[in-house]
Amino acid sequence: MLKKEDDFIENLNTVRRINTSFVIASATIKTARNGKDYLEFSLTDKTGEIIARMFPNRDAQEIFENINQKSIYHVTGNVDEFPRNSQNFSIKIDSFQALDEDDYHLDDFIRTCNKDPEELIREIKTTVGDMENPYLKDLLQAFFCDPGFTQEFSTAPSAKIYHHNYQGGLLEHTVEVLEICKTACQIFPQLDKDLLYTGAILHDVGKLKAYDYDLLSIDISNEGKMLDHLFISADMVKEKINSMDMDMPDNLQMQLLHLILSHHGEVRNGWGSPVDPKTPEAVALHHADNLDAKVKGLLQKMKG
Repeated sequence: MLKKEDDFIENLNTVRRINTSFVIASATIKTARNGKDYLEFSLTDKTGEIIARMFPNRDAQEIFENINQKSIYHVTGNVDEFPRNSQNFSIKIDSFQALDEDDYHLDDFIRTCNKDPEELIREIKTTVGDMENPYLKDLLQAFFCDPGFTQEFSTAPSAKIYHHNYQGGLLEHTVEVLEICKTACQIFPQLDKDLLYTGAILHDVGKLKAYDYDLLSIDISNEGKMLDHLFISADMVKEKINSMDMDMPDNLQMQLLHLILSHHGEVRNGWGSPVDPKTPEAVALHHADNLDAKVKGLLQKMKG
């Protein structure tokens, strides 16, 4: 059965009754102020994500143990504002039931980028083709001339929750950051554009290993939890340089790795960078990445 248009998460913006289906992306047991346990869910469909809560009259642990997370369930309940009058909508669940494959259309639940991935990849390859620095050009071509890498890069998400958290999100985010960097180079022509563009294209490449994902869900991989995507990205770029035996100048290699490791901004922010941005290109990349992530995240939240 197809979901009705007003039952998609992006349209759950009024207090009302619902009787529809979602992916239970995650479920946890929490304790209310009155000491009773309740269930909190992250529900998803192709349009977004919403928090739901269930306050059962029976043992919450028993219900939790029978939930098959990352599966599709029929949900009955109420859409409400939480906190009250906040315009932040969530669902209070009365009941839910697992669905068989014949009971839903998978396309209602697969979250994907709405931009053409071939066009986005073409933007990257055109940018690489126009570069003058032979070392950076060769490095990027070594990545994107590999069909397997390009396919994986085109389908990977950019995050689990905050922004571009859907199939193709990594590619979309990368090209958006690249476009912001191109504008920065028009304003500040003193910037090393080839270096900055290379940093923009490769800054999140480690997310290919930092996330486990399928058609319905995104999780942080064990490698992502242990190492973080900044380190993984820098390590992947360093490994590629070494494998090519291209004799890239040490200073150029250091500057590129610095861009990747510092793109979450100053260490004191606590956003994961092990080093502060110390070059104009690193500062530009950090702000381009942060601008795209914050604006996209807010737009997704408003839409959802």
